Amino acid sequence: MHRTRLVEAGFAVVVLGAVVVVGAMALGGDTTRPPTDVTTHSDGNASDDAAVVQFESEAAVTAYVQRGQRLAAVDAPFQVQRFRTTAQPTVGRTEPGAVMNAADGGGESSLVDDGSVPDRVSSTNVQVAGLQEPDILKADGQHVYYAPQHQRVEPWSGRVRPDRGESETHVLSATPPETPAEVGSIDASGRLVRVDDTLVIVENDELRGYDVSEPAAPAQTWTYPLKDEVVAVRERGGRLYLVTRSSVSVDDPCPVEPLGGEAAIACGDVYRPTRQVPVDATYSALALDAESGTVGDAIGFVGTQDDTVVYMSNRSLYVTYTERSERGALRVDFLLERQRDRLPAWALDRLEEIRSYNISATSREREADRVLREWLATLDRSRRDRVSSEIRNDYRSYLEDHQRDLLTTGIVKVGVDDTDLTVETVGTVPGRPLNQFSLSEHEGTLRVTATIPAAGGAQSANDLYALDAESLDRLGAATGMGVNEEVFAVRYIGDTAYAVTFRRIDPFHVVDVSDPRDPEEVGQLELPGFSSYLHPVDEDHILGIGEEDGQVKAVLFDVSDPSDPTIDDDFLFGAGRSAVSESHHAFLLDRRHEVFFLPTGQGGRVVDYSDGELSLETTVETDGTTLRAMYVDDYMYVFGREELAVIDERTWNRTRTVDLDGT
Repeated sequence: MHRTRLVEAGFAVVVLGAVVVVGAMALGGDTTRPPTDVTTHSDGNASDDAAVVQFESEAAVTAYVQRGQRLAAVDAPFQVQRFRTTAQPTVGRTEPGAVMNAADGGGESSLVDDGSVPDRVSSTNVQVAGLQEPDILKADGQHVYYAPQHQRVEPWSGRVRPDRGESETHVLSATPPETPAEVGSIDASGRLVRVDDTLVIVENDELRGYDVSEPAAPAQTWTYPLKDEVVAVRERGGRLYLVTRSSVSVDDPCPVEPLGGEAAIACGDVYRPTRQVPVDATYSALALDAESGTVGDAIGFVGTQDDTVVYMSNRSLYVTYTERSERGALRVDFLLERQRDRLPAWALDRLEEIRSYNISATSREREADRVLREWLATLDRSRRDRVSSEIRNDYRSYLEDHQRDLLTTGIVKVGVDDTDLTVETVGTVPGRPLNQFSLSEHEGTLRVTATIPAAGGAQSANDLYALDAESLDRLGAATGMGVNEEVFAVRYIGDTAYAVTFRRIDPFHVVDVSDPRDPEEVGQLELPGFSSYLHPVDEDHILGIGEEDGQVKAVLFDVSDPSDPTIDDDFLFGAGRSAVSESHHAFLLDRRHEVFFLPTGQGGRVVDYSDGELSLETTVETDGTTLRAMYVDDYMYVFGREELAVIDERTWNRTRTVDLDGT
């Protein structure tokens, strides 16, 4: 059941359950003000909801967390149900943020041709140019590093787990590009970050740095235990930026030690909003030198574990968390605003008093329901039934009017410079973003696309919000896109946003964000299926990768006229899944040969997109599971778990197969 439906149902229990309550009371009883039993406390919150402050002491952390956990626990059962489809879009959600975005300035590594290195080598597909994201495949001009995680099935649970005992990182020479060969290996496997002569491996429980100046003989130079879950990693200018998450402890909330004692974050370096928010997690942001492993700065902040999204621009790091409304405050406001004319004076006075108390949402809701029940108990049965029905319908209408207040996303902005990290401000937008591609910073504006859950009689919808990137104040919004649907994919290209919403059909939305104070949806196109990943291929075309009728589908959108987007072509692959639905790093675009590569369950598919048409160029079979591809000069390397296939892009013939010595 949808969370807001449960909110309605809970209120219906109150107004209808009053019949049961009054069974033990005299009908038409006393209308005097009933007694109270409310405990109040002060939490010292400031009036500026957009401010952030550091905790003064461990006692302050404990007190804030205790109140925040009560809020988080109350809302925990009420999860927003996502529309069920044959495959859920998870791009960018299961992994934190294998060719750069065309709009961001490039699709391959820039190499100097000294006769010993290839002219061009593809790089990891990232959201923002200049910010490296970790992946299982990395390359420089001469060598390739590949870390497929072999899997095992736990006999007692049936869960698939990485098999660390059988996993390694392969080191291959890519010179000459037509005859790659394995020259070394590392007895560790995970997501990789390559910085000059350093290879960083992010494992499930350890962070390691290796000197790969001699690729055939990598040497470990530093290591940290990973005590927390790694939510995201980015690299810029030789520095790694990590965001980790851990369950918060009331008994021992700090210091927070995401990398063990070497990077302990003291209570005074943990931030919180000035107002009370639900808390069941502590986040850490760390900056460390990739070569030496030295931690330069580390800070923490509190939030919730719900649907964390991490986005990083070249200026700032943004971490989001979901916050559900305080239902008790909403209930009190509804009774005071919508039922004022029918409630007696004592009830209104009591509700005003409850609203003034600094108590938990649960206590406020309980006290408001008590007032309503006791007033309903004074009515005769026929009037009580009629009034209960009217209040229930009014509440549905009230929820509809406050649809965008029920679920909000908190945004924490972390300022990033060469050495220091600082939590600069927090902001909020209604709804829930899908993944890292839902956020984009551009020319002083942060754009956020989010799904607004259904409420009352209102169906779900999708909004795009423009915020001032310095203050995170909202500037403007385009609201109400894709009614009764949810966001499946977003991409921002300059002043334009492209979004796909889906439930039964796939509307493709074009939003003009050139004026942040007045974003406007200027075009829309409907088609069957859905796209869960969007990628620009040139100035006039956006490629969508998704699904239709259980098959992987590619769509080439013509956006040369933003007010009238059209479909140049689409293509069904006959395959049930693609790794691109799990990670955008699995996507490869080669503009020289005007093709893109998709790993599927039925081999790697190379698709020609030239002249506005999509056609299958070739299918590359590996050892059964194709995971990644890259290009080196005019050769495409297609990686399975235990095999590398080398394809000549001028003829599309396989020229070499390399055994990766897997299990």
